Amino acid sequence: LQDNHTSLSIANFIVYVGSGVILVVLSVALYERLKIDSPAFAQIATAFGLIWAGIVIASGMIANIGLASVIRSSVNDPAQAMSVWIAVDSVVEGIGGGYEIVGGLWVLLVSWTALRTGALPKALNGLGLIVGVSGILTVYPAEGLIELFGVSQIVWFVWLGITLLRSR
Repeated sequence: LQDNHTSLSIANFIVYVGSGVILVVLSVALYERLKIDSPAFAQIATAFGLIWAGIVIASGMIANIGLASVIRSSVNDPAQAMSVWIAVDSVVEGIGGGYEIVGGLWVLLVSWTALRTGALPKALNGLGLIVGVSGILTVYPAEGLIELFGVSQIVWFVWLGITLLRSR
């Protein structure tokens, strides 16, 4: 960890904090598109999107502060540093990576609302429903659900981005 502190900190910042900031912008942009025909569902979906963005940002900050704390304590007490790292990792995973309920709910609600209103392509919404349900199901210890959510969500994000850019 000490040898790769800077790289890990930068990666955590980009992956967590950067993604969280982008999620805020995306949540608001989708709200603007969905509110016209379904204001209540658009508000609920946006609330989950903003909560998820906050969780993602918090996870990155906890990861980086925890990493710095572990490195400092490893000089005097490597065993304690390992215990702290296990605790930090558990918190980061618990908040922003182990269970994807909030992100799954957001994608599910956005996709459901867009499907009902026709605000986005039906096939994209269908994929979003799969992404959302797979995110919610990550609470179960079944093998592959987190991976299914992550990979399918990347495809959904790319497709959504292309759709939004084309329809400005």
